[in-house]
Amino acid sequence: MTSVVIPCFNEARRIRPTLARVVAFLAGRPRAWEVLVVDDGSVDQTSEVVRSEFATTDSVRVLRYETNHGKGFAVREGLLASRGELALFSDADLATPIELLARLEDKAAEGFDVVAASRVVAGARILTPQPARRRLSGWVFRVLVRGLGLSSIRDTQCGFKLVRRDTVAPVLRLVETDGFAFDVELLARAERAGLRVAEVAVDWHDAAGSKVRLLPDALEMAADLFRLRRRLGA
Repeated sequence: MTSVVIPCFNEARRIRPTLARVVAFLAGRPRAWEVLVVDDGSVDQTSEVVRSEFATTDSVRVLRYETNHGKGFAVREGLLASRGELALFSDADLATPIELLARLEDKAAEGFDVVAASRVVAGARILTPQPARRRLSGWVFRVLVRGLGLSSIRDTQCGFKLVRRDTVAPVLRLVETDGFAFDVELLARAERAGLRVAEVAVDWHDAAGSKVRLLPDALEMAADLFRLRRRLGA
């Protein structure tokens, strides 16, 4: 079985078309599947929309938290609650098309435990670029990740990653970052645990409605990197 985990915070407007596309894609494949929507304290109708639209679809579940904890928290809890041998987590905006899941599954079949979609390796295509300030912020973040020696993955923040649950679950339980820098800690701990981690080129487009606030969240993410560096030690 393949699980698809979608972390959500106030996504009532776009979760319906996102799930329709994801479910249609998964239902057209021979492999068993499930979709787990993690509602991280939304104050809109995110959970209600999912339950009303997919009430008759047993393979679509909602994991609802009353308080907002952060994207990293939602992803971690969703992955741990999922049932598939392989579990993908994907942003609700589908900035990376769900149809590219097969590309990550093919890489996992080579024996990799974590497969990260990448917007910067050879073969990646940016179909709709981010504004210049966000591109600069992303470049600075990548430089900081590499400079601190946290991960060999060049694009840690693309919100489309596939994990092998049995080998990655013990690592997930060690991850403390609840915010947007969650991906870095997941990758850093996976690499240090000796798991096989790969990066795969994908198509990507910038989608309106990002929950990342450029300045405050960028500063918090940078602080999370330094805290992670201290936790991991040498």
